[in-house]
Amino acid sequence: MITSKSEEETKKIAKKIAEKVENGGFIALFGDLGSGKTVFVKGLAEAFNIKGFSVKSPTYTYIRRYPLEIKNIYHIDLYRLEKIDELLLREILELMEDDKNILIIEWAEKMLENLPSKRIDVVFKYLDENSRQIDIHDKTGN
Repeated sequence: MITSKSEEETKKIAKKIAEKVENGGFIALFGDLGSGKTVFVKGLAEAFNIKGFSVKSPTYTYIRRYPLEIKNIYHIDLYRLEKIDELLLREILELMEDDKNILIIEWAEKMLENLPSKRIDVVFKYLDENSRQIDIHDKTGN
């Protein structure tokens, strides 16, 4: 369990996680609205040197793709969904098939039964205006 006292600290934590998935992987983000998930994704984007894109939650498009030289990063946000539909689920499952892809899913609890067993779970809890509790569960076996 880590306590982050600023957005910059949250981004630093994300950069350490980025090292674990730099060759591909899956990060599932859990936590209430405003608990730090999107700030965390911004930290991941900085770690991967994503330029020319503003990182924001893809709330209305569900999936944002950030292309890199030999892989793609997919930022998926399931916030607006009561239940994930079959078409979107198939698209996400297809993206998971390429082990070079990096998938980051906000509100991952909405597809809990379809998450890969090898993943990194990051659970955010709002403590106060500046502080967040961040629990990281590495299930990748690395």
